[in-house]
Amino acid sequence: MILTILGAFQLAAAQPVPAPAIYNGRAGQTSVHLPATDTTITVDGYLDEPVWRRAAMLTGFSEYQPVDQRPAPDSTEVLVWYSRDAIYFGIKAFEPHGAVRATLAERDNVSSDDNVEVLLDTYDQRTRAFVFIVNPLGVQADGIKNEMGGFVPGSNIMPGQNDLSPDFIWQSKGRVTRWGYEVEIRIPFSTLRYPTTAVQTWGIQIQRNVQHNGYQETWTEAHKASASFISQEGQLVGLTDMHHGQVVQLNPELTNTVTGSPCCNTALDGWQYASKPQLGGNVRWAMGSNFVLNGTVKPDFSQVEADATQIAADERFALFYPEKRPFFVEGADQFNVPNTLVYTRTIVQPTAAVKLTGQVGRTDVAVLSALDARSTTPNGQSPLVDIVRLNRAFGRQSTVGVLYSDRVGGGRANRVVDGDVHYVLDPRTYAQFQAVMSSTTQNGTTQNAPMWEAVLDGTGRGFGFHYNVL
Repeated sequence: MILTILGAFQLAAAQPVPAPAIYNGRAGQTSVHLPATDTTITVDGYLDEPVWRRAAMLTGFSEYQPVDQRPAPDSTEVLVWYSRDAIYFGIKAFEPHGAVRATLAERDNVSSDDNVEVLLDTYDQRTRAFVFIVNPLGVQADGIKNEMGGFVPGSNIMPGQNDLSPDFIWQSKGRVTRWGYEVEIRIPFSTLRYPTTAVQTWGIQIQRNVQHNGYQETWTEAHKASASFISQEGQLVGLTDMHHGQVVQLNPELTNTVTGSPCCNTALDGWQYASKPQLGGNVRWAMGSNFVLNGTVKPDFSQVEADATQIAADERFALFYPEKRPFFVEGADQFNVPNTLVYTRTIVQPTAAVKLTGQVGRTDVAVLSALDARSTTPNGQSPLVDIVRLNRAFGRQSTVGVLYSDRVGGGRANRVVDGDVHYVLDPRTYAQFQAVMSSTTQNGTTQNAPMWEAVLDGTGRGFGFHYNVL
């Protein structure tokens, strides 16, 4: 009996670890079933934990730049698995042709290094994705890639480009090896937004950027002759039992301003000082996986990166500065429309503001209300700013949306109403229409100004067109 039990233990110990499922992008194996486990690991840049041997492997990359659809000259393997509270990526980038470029760069400044981009389309709508970028040392860049909407003022971000304004909370660590580089990534589900359904499908794309030859390589075989890059992604299917939680972040702020001036007629009489303390703060409440509520009272923006100097060469056109204030950055892409109508830098110093962004089904919801400082109006009255944006997805990549915004106070009032539709005719062609009406009241006089635009765009390998009527 004892020998039988010992033999059973020996057989169990001798059983090999199951081989990882391999998904080759060039073979069209782009529907990925991820293994789920409750294992916890340390993100240290070494893929030596046993769980990595059971992870799904994404391989078979294709060249995208300079010539698409060719096999990638560099071998790349991306291991993926998830636990109850996070998704993990292990990147093995082999580099036999040239030196690996890696620096301890600042965050969001890794474009001159070798790097790998992880795109997660958590709603599987193929128009917008979270972007997580790492260089060989694990230095991070992150943001949103949105192919809808229009030009983002100040940031010089066009639709389809990475907007690196948001800063998410995630972990990464990498190292350069003799064969290339290796990076380990952990992205908590509390950082992401995704549906509340029990079983989910996410879109995924991996892009490797190689500096020594300028190549871009993608896991799925992406075509340049397409109106959308995100739509050519693969899928993570059967995701279940993901825990997001109710995440509340509080950031109280106390500032004090002291001003001094001579107290009397002569400098010998000394100075008098006046102190002006101010208490404020910010709150962020992630109400589950698909909605975030932000609030702020008398925020202190002194820690925000200063704007680069701009010169007004033509004073008929206003200068636009990128939005860097954290309260306004989160969810900013959900307010975007084909011709940009929302520029939150016009809200100079809010006394109080609240913002709700998220998604219900296939409808994006974004609401912002702010009471701006009195100093922004001639008569010292605090203006109230309200913005509401609803955008509904239909079909595979088409959308229809409306926007309303107003700014009322100080003897002035401006209201804007927008309606827009983006309709994908086929993978290479889309049509877009936008109609806007603006109404401005000042000194008892009201002026109305309409605007409309129609676009027909086609993208091909050897021929494309863009027809615009404004």
